[in-house]
Amino acid sequence: MVITIKNWADGDTTNCRLAVVRGCIGDDNLSFDSVNDIVVSKGTTVGLWPVHNCIFKAVVELELGVNDVLFEYEKEQVSLTIRLVVHDTNLCVVPLYVVCDGHDGRFQAPEGTDNSLDSACRRIALGANLVQSLYAEKLLEKGLQRKTFQVENDLNPDSPICRVFHSQLNVSEARKLKQEDLWEFIGREIMTSSIGSENRKYLAILSCTHWNGSEVVADPALGGGGLALLGSGTLHTWPESVSQLFGCFTDQRKMPPDLLDNSCFRGTFAGCLSTSLGSVCHEVGHMFNLGHTPTGIMSRGFDNVERVFLSVPSPPVQGCTKVDDSNNLILVPCLSVSSSKLSTVGKPERTSLSVSEACEDDLTSFTSACANILAHHKWFNHDSLETSTVTYDPLRNLVSSEGGLKVVQLRGSCGSVIKSWELGSKSPHKHLILPRLKVSPATLVAINSNGFILSQQI
Repeated sequence: MVITIKNWADGDTTNCRLAVVRGCIGDDNLSFDSVNDIVVSKGTTVGLWPVHNCIFKAVVELELGVNDVLFEYEKEQVSLTIRLVVHDTNLCVVPLYVVCDGHDGRFQAPEGTDNSLDSACRRIALGANLVQSLYAEKLLEKGLQRKTFQVENDLNPDSPICRVFHSQLNVSEARKLKQEDLWEFIGREIMTSSIGSENRKYLAILSCTHWNGSEVVADPALGGGGLALLGSGTLHTWPESVSQLFGCFTDQRKMPPDLLDNSCFRGTFAGCLSTSLGSVCHEVGHMFNLGHTPTGIMSRGFDNVERVFLSVPSPPVQGCTKVDDSNNLILVPCLSVSSSKLSTVGKPERTSLSVSEACEDDLTSFTSACANILAHHKWFNHDSLETSTVTYDPLRNLVSSEGGLKVVQLRGSCGSVIKSWELGSKSPHKHLILPRLKVSPATLVAINSNGFILSQQI
């Protein structure tokens, strides 16, 4: 019954608050039905995480500096040291709870559930940390360094874990607006407020989302530029603390008809949590210049997020897909904002992928190009003094950067990726001649080794 940690080495460093630790009991060829949980201890904090087919996953809350974590199963023990060191940067994501004028800030929830401002902020703050950790683990799975964006409280521990933003938009008006208009209004309001800054991006949840039994209002799901804005219709399914994580991700209670069911046809509290948190991952991806891809999180591959954090299996989502006459899965991604400017909003479109295409075992992934964009993104790294830019010569159809190109993409409508090139894995590629495309207009998106991004219509 030896305990083996699979995705961390002793002394590893991370810049995210939550460490997702994956391991096994015994060797990889052993399979057994465990009646015991693995005990995970850090200081005075003790958590129990299930073991399934000898595999376990545990989420450990870290503190700045050295964290000593002890894993115990029956009579066996193994220790793991993880160092939390935040990036040397001024760039951060600010979790926000947006309360419209005339609304009391209480999100829709079952009777008896704490839906106060404080509860909302705790749920959103933990959600931001879960997204932060998911991004870090997905980069590691692609053979890249485990790293992610910082949230505001990482850089300034005196700042709120989630800010309450009081909008001047009246609640009745907010519930009449289309989600594109909501995103644009809230985005402009944030940027002209005292917390507006080019060094910040904002993950915002709108408090006044309402389901009346037949339709939902004030329920945006849009991301791009400096803002990801989503509704609070299923916020009541989100945990407030790491200790609640397992219970919330496995909560098979059926969603009552008077509450929004955003579970991709699963109809459960757990399904709503996974789908809504997955859509946050998707929209945050647009904030970091990712486009729509044929597969993965930036398609509709975000409904099984619980599998990233738990070893207990859950049935994969089936209801969001169907097979067309060409044996392709038809997926419907979220609405997204594909431009880097707050004033431009994208439109949804259908994306297809081969039914036989392989996925990660947790069914949640980024494409290799997405992972490489994130790995070189300024918001995922220490501040750099390097200033080389990316340029485009329309006469020669040439993309260039003295700093070395890393990823170059051509995107069509709704920011869907048409062509993608990953460059410079061994030696810097300073130039790339683009093919002539029949698609018009297309958007060129390119990132260099210093994290500078060029995005322009060609």
